[in-house]
Amino acid sequence: MRIVFLCTSSLDYPSPRGRWLPLARYLARAGHEPHLLMLHPTFDRLRRRRFVIEGVQCAYVGQMHVYGLPGERRHFSASELAAVSLRGALALALATVRLRPDVIHVAKPQPINGLAGVLAAQSGGALYVDCDDYEAEANRFGSAWQQRVVAWWEDQLPRMARGVSVNTRFLYNRLHRLGIPEQRLRYVPNGVDIERCEPHDARRVRALRAALGLTDNPTAVYLGAISAVAHGVHLLIDAWTLLRERMPSARLVIIGDGDDRPALMTYARMRGLQQTVIWAGRVPAAAAPAWLAVGDCSVDPVDDTPAAAARSPLKIVESMAAGVPVVTGNVGDRRDMLGCEAGLIVSPGDPHALADGIETLLSDPAQRACLARGARAQAERYRWDRLAEIWQTLYEISA
Repeated sequence: MRIVFLCTSSLDYPSPRGRWLPLARYLARAGHEPHLLMLHPTFDRLRRRRFVIEGVQCAYVGQMHVYGLPGERRHFSASELAAVSLRGALALALATVRLRPDVIHVAKPQPINGLAGVLAAQSGGALYVDCDDYEAEANRFGSAWQQRVVAWWEDQLPRMARGVSVNTRFLYNRLHRLGIPEQRLRYVPNGVDIERCEPHDARRVRALRAALGLTDNPTAVYLGAISAVAHGVHLLIDAWTLLRERMPSARLVIIGDGDDRPALMTYARMRGLQQTVIWAGRVPAAAAPAWLAVGDCSVDPVDDTPAAAARSPLKIVESMAAGVPVVTGNVGDRRDMLGCEAGLIVSPGDPHALADGIETLLSDPAQRACLARGARAQAERYRWDRLAEIWQTLYEISA
């Protein structure tokens, strides 16, 4: 079966790199022919636009709706955005039609790839949609009309599709309320390649800790997008301000990049955290397990919002696979992801509760060791090979 995924972003972004590519790899192993068609943030500067990753045919076919990687992005004007979006949709549609796919899987129900999927499906191929975010709530918009357009596609595209995959129960229930029958829905949370996420080289982890100036310092790690809106880094800094007074030797390593990084670094400096917060920046995806293992625990700071409930954090499953217990808020599927054995669940949106949870783990080596063993065991539930088997059943739905 030839399967085409339509993505509005590149492998530099979490969802293509951490969700659709791993799924496509397992689809290739199962004998299918997966294609990942993507837009790129600097398409005009790309030298290699087509390549193969473990049986997955990957191609960049046009410009993303923003220019540049997170942390250095330039947003287009309204007129530029309309032109870039239309060109991107047409490029995705034409590339899809040329492939003559059996399945067209729109990766996020957004206007650009949604329009591409609808257009391409007119020439053949069953239309499917993957929902891995609450798009109208989780993204930044330049104006109210842009949000309304995204909200319309997010609600309508799943109704046009033969089947819909979702990564959280929040989205499953939301789409069911919109009228999507349960037999057309598949719950496939974000997963992990266990072997890729194990930090095999203890010497590398020790070298990273030494390079960061960490000796015996109790250390927490945040790995992900640096965002005050969608990923709770503002909440984490507030919690660390409280924790610093109780555990002055503790260190927080923040790994990643994003548009809010300069403002959040300033916010941390204003709270006197220069000596206790380390901004590591962007790291290669392959190095993420070792960076996670630098920490005694990892943190997924979260507010109690619909956007947070709709998210299945890759950082949680990757941390569990690396044997690093997690502290996070009780929102969406997070309690179920951690179970009772892989970390601590605290009240969401509360810096005091988050600080208490982090302190509990950093100050109790025995509990950390127990939770680290539980985290590795819990990660087995989220192996991509198991989740890909559920994903494939979506394509068995008859018209």
